[in-house]
Amino acid sequence: LIRFFFVAVIRPVHELQSGMQRMEDEEFEARVPVLTRDEFGDLSRGFNRMGAHLQSLYGTLEERVKVETRRLEEKNRELAVLYEVSRFLHTPGSIEDISRGFLARVKDTFGAAAASVRLFDRRSGNLYLTTQDGLADEFIDREAVLRCGECLCGEAVNGEAAIVGALDAQSGTDSLGHCARAGFATVFAVPVNNNRKAVGLFNLFFAQPTRLSAGDRILLESLGQHLAVAIEHVRLQAREREMAVSEERNLMAQELHDSLAQGLAYLNLQTQVVDGAIKQGRIDEANEAVELIRV
Repeated sequence: LIRFFFVAVIRPVHELQSGMQRMEDEEFEARVPVLTRDEFGDLSRGFNRMGAHLQSLYGTLEERVKVETRRLEEKNRELAVLYEVSRFLHTPGSIEDISRGFLARVKDTFGAAAASVRLFDRRSGNLYLTTQDGLADEFIDREAVLRCGECLCGEAVNGEAAIVGALDAQSGTDSLGHCARAGFATVFAVPVNNNRKAVGLFNLFFAQPTRLSAGDRILLESLGQHLAVAIEHVRLQAREREMAVSEERNLMAQELHDSLAQGLAYLNLQTQVVDGAIKQGRIDEANEAVELIRV
């Protein structure tokens, strides 16, 4: 009877208590043996099903936490980059200074081997390489001017999305040949647009094959918009200064015109005095008027 009681009651209860303790210690892989076919057996099987379910939930939760943590880290990185670049772009400087500082920060953030900024001239339809970091002189000479629509860069300036070019020195197309022969494996071409108006684009060049994630694509396109706003702001300030200089010149010209007009009117008046004095024989009066004209 004692043996039966031990096998049928005490041992199953002990196993369940042990399993519960392991669960409390977060050992979700814990299972208990099914020793009987009675209620304790049913309870043991239920405990094992609960353990398997908890283990599955905990494993999924850990993975969700890892995914969410990575997502938050990526968002924090994006915000930090946007803040740093935006802060820099609000500092006074020329377009070249702004572009050079922008490239240095973005190139470092993405680990690119080189970078460049091209500005779009709407009248000629050309893209001009204005600023670069890490490009060889030979490459710069070949890529100094591109037609809009030509090559990867020409395609990007016509759109609003970043374009990725995977290059191969052996099989690369002519349009990407210069980049491939320069030793680059991947090129990012990112439009620089302001209110859907093409200002230019910037490139990131990578020596190794590089993928562009959805988050990085959004970040790069946002950076391109910030750069466009900064460039347009510099251009607007330049136009305002030109207008101010033009207005000042017009004012000076008007003042000079008025001064000349007054002088000519005075000369005309004195000439009439001289003419009248001579006709009436008043030579002294005519001489006095002549002296006033000379002064």
